[in-house]
Amino acid sequence: MYDVVVIGAGITGSMIIRELTKYLLNVAIIDREASPGFGVTKGGLSFIHLAHFCPPNTLKARLCLNAPQKFKRLAEELDVTFKETGELLIALKDEMIPEIRMRKGWGEKNGVKGLEIIDSKKVKELEPNISDKVMAALYSWGHGLIYPPEFCFALVENAKQNGADSFFNTEVINIKKEDDGNFAIFTNKGVIKTRYIINSAGIFADEIADMVGDKGFKIVLTKATMAIFDKRVSSFVNHIVYAGLSSKHTQMIGPTAHGNLIMGLGYFVTPESKWDTKVTKDKLNEIIKLGLEMFPSLPVGDIITTFAGIRSENLMVPDGDFYIEYSNESKRVIHTIIGSPGVTASPSVASMVIDMLSDAGLNLEENKRFERYRKPFPKFSHLSLEERNNIINENRKYGHVICRCELVTEAEIKEAIARGADTIDGIKHITRAGMGRCQGGFCSPWVYKMLAEELKVSPKGITKKGKGSFEVIGYTKGEDENIEN
Repeated sequence: MYDVVVIGAGITGSMIIRELTKYLLNVAIIDREASPGFGVTKGGLSFIHLAHFCPPNTLKARLCLNAPQKFKRLAEELDVTFKETGELLIALKDEMIPEIRMRKGWGEKNGVKGLEIIDSKKVKELEPNISDKVMAALYSWGHGLIYPPEFCFALVENAKQNGADSFFNTEVINIKKEDDGNFAIFTNKGVIKTRYIINSAGIFADEIADMVGDKGFKIVLTKATMAIFDKRVSSFVNHIVYAGLSSKHTQMIGPTAHGNLIMGLGYFVTPESKWDTKVTKDKLNEIIKLGLEMFPSLPVGDIITTFAGIRSENLMVPDGDFYIEYSNESKRVIHTIIGSPGVTASPSVASMVIDMLSDAGLNLEENKRFERYRKPFPKFSHLSLEERNNIINENRKYGHVICRCELVTEAEIKEAIARGADTIDGIKHITRAGMGRCQGGFCSPWVYKMLAEELKVSPKGITKKGKGSFEVIGYTKGEDENIEN
């Protein structure tokens, strides 16, 4: 019997499970995907915003305040990437000026410091490649850049380091409230019993709510397209740059935590289903057109990959605000139905959930042995020449580069597998092997080979991202399933 089970290992659920391990509780996290952060979290932007993105007097505004500072501290504890950057909300037309004034007012009412409206000359100084049509911009410094799947993996790993259990590739089929007030969670892998449930299932949160008896939860989904540029053009844009922010359309381009540029969003469309993350030619052309409006000489030939992400809002509260409430059926169930900017708010959402659990009667005794620092994960590409020589002398596998684009070594991939990465994408999100210009053209066979060897499974059992995504369907030469060197 668990004290608390968190359903959903996106950024919100991952933050919550780690926060729970600060107390003497028996806790677990469940997710239908193969690894933390594999769902909606990996299909979004990687920006940690200031609170000028949020209308005043909303829950999301309160939860987003001071978010970059919280992520910076967490990044130090978890040994993951965090970079600080600035943001420009630009006006390319007269009618966009009121937008930047409104956002400045929002930010100031929400307690954000340092917001400044600057003229076109100053904008051009900050972004030399920007369109000559730029008229003004709202400038702010102190935003954060992270890579959410990396963050999720580290949060869950640290939670497990502090005693939490995890169940991945585990789909919740039904939830039954028992006579004693506890819950039986029926999954494809058996029954898990718990006293409290946190519903952080993202775009599936409405389905979990229905299982506990809260009928009529409605989540509105929209889809957006993004493109990633090769690192060789990373200096083309210096800040996160937005041109227009609305529920229907957004133009954006900016840096990522690992040195690429990301561009996209465009005009939002309704996905065909919760699984619809395909990129279409017309939506790609649309975001390129919008990008060229902001940066006319944008090096579109250096786009190396594209993806689509699904955004969600709920209809339980107005203005797209967050819904974090007890179930109507039991205060032992808390729904966290989060929209944009959910990644930014996630540390504060976790703190809020802890307070709600306490108010609902859960005894929270401090875990004085809580270890906030995750075991370090050396990244070869981040090391100085001297440090590289030293680490190779300690472990020769650091001298064998598997991913040339991102300079990822055999030792790092073996370490990722030892820590729980068991898919091609799991290795990619933790180590960045396969995220360079060739998109895994060189390193994927090596990663595939190492996964089969380290996990001691048939090559047919290795998947790209979990259930149904097998990489090998047969052999061209005989039936021998051994991987040849």
